[in-house]
Amino acid sequence: MNLRLLLAVAVLAGGASAVVDRNVHRALQQNGKVDVIVTMKTSKNVAESFHESAYPSRTKRIEALKAELETTHAQALQPLANLMLKESTHGDHEFKTFWISPVASLKSATPELVAKLAELPGVDSIREELHIQIDEPVVEAASAAHEAVTGQEWGVKRIGAPQVWADGTTGQGIVVGVIDTGARSTHEVLKRGFLGKYGWFDPETKSAKPYDPFGHGTHVVGTIAGANGFGVAPAAKWMMCKACRVGKKCPETDLLDCAQFMLCPTDTDGKNPDCSKAPRIVSNSWGGGQGNFWYKDAVNAWIKAGMVPVFAMGNAGQYGCETANSPGDYPNVIGVGSTTIRDELSWFSSRGPTVNGRTKPDISAPGSSIKSAYNGSDVDYAYLSGTSMATPHVSGAVALLLSQNPEMELDEIKVTLYTTTDQSGLWSNETCGGTSDAVWPNNQFGHGRLNIFNAYQGFRPAPTPRSST
Repeated sequence: MNLRLLLAVAVLAGGASAVVDRNVHRALQQNGKVDVIVTMKTSKNVAESFHESAYPSRTKRIEALKAELETTHAQALQPLANLMLKESTHGDHEFKTFWISPVASLKSATPELVAKLAELPGVDSIREELHIQIDEPVVEAASAAHEAVTGQEWGVKRIGAPQVWADGTTGQGIVVGVIDTGARSTHEVLKRGFLGKYGWFDPETKSAKPYDPFGHGTHVVGTIAGANGFGVAPAAKWMMCKACRVGKKCPETDLLDCAQFMLCPTDTDGKNPDCSKAPRIVSNSWGGGQGNFWYKDAVNAWIKAGMVPVFAMGNAGQYGCETANSPGDYPNVIGVGSTTIRDELSWFSSRGPTVNGRTKPDISAPGSSIKSAYNGSDVDYAYLSGTSMATPHVSGAVALLLSQNPEMELDEIKVTLYTTTDQSGLWSNETCGGTSDAVWPNNQFGHGRLNIFNAYQGFRPAPTPRSST
């Protein structure tokens, strides 16, 4: 390590580095450079102060929210932007700001630059950029080309979706946003549901057409809105933001870009925003870490915009209790666990409680041995298991509710879903956070297994008492 680097690291080790995370120090000592996320303090919390009822339409509401987020966060980020304007003459630093949250990303920051960042007024924290590893689904069977695509998948039937369809509600009029690995939009069960213009964004490559190198996102979309009995809400439209790259790693910067895209969609180049295209639901089959609130500003903005955030709880159930992932462990999202065809808790389904003692998941849905569209061809299918597969069942169910009653907001949707679940027969033989299967909600299943037909009818069955012995 040269003298200049030693001096810079020494400065960071002093009082001026109180805002610098220890992992940044470690990375600088090992590599000499580090990709960082800088979070600034703001004059106000936009989501808390925004009065959504003041706007006559949803589009006007979102446009006003976006404008307020942009103004407030640009003001907070100004000292950082000024510094980077000066630094641009001294090095090639890739610098990017976001408007949905008061953060900026900086690639290949040197110790000297990090020291300058730490001295800026209003800096709240400097940490390494996160790379969320999308939970690897369990492949139950090899991908099969053009198996029979008639009938209804077991998960779709188990939650009562066909009974809702029989009443004429199939998700019509609702757009579901998905943040994932991409999607094969030409697949035979997906092509009719693709939103088209303003329905696709890839922050990494700005590709003009949807694609999915991994299959995960294609599978998820199939369960939300696939035709031929694969999707819970087959008449819903879907849109995709591809946030996950090689190795199924989802960079924090891409996830923030996708959060902005969902709030106010753009064209495939990230330009010409049209907030009227914002989805009503955002389905997220990704997550990582615990008690990590780096995505809270995005989630709070979605909720203020009248959007429903649905998140997978993660596939760490084999490690026992207290394995719920972020952002699924946030208090204001719908966090989803997984069940089997026998209504048992899937072995991989992450359990609660959260690090703050909150009960999670909120609800469970079929997630084991789920057949859906895959990315190999337009007639490709695969059986996968994971909370990634359970989550789109819930997202599709919310689309059915909103198709019936478009004015429903998040809190009403939660109450409707949580008070109409199936509980009788659910079994895990576990106790997490002091809650056994006999207590509802619990840290294994949440409020129970989703039953969208009950929710659609407004039926609220009484929980079935059972012995804890």
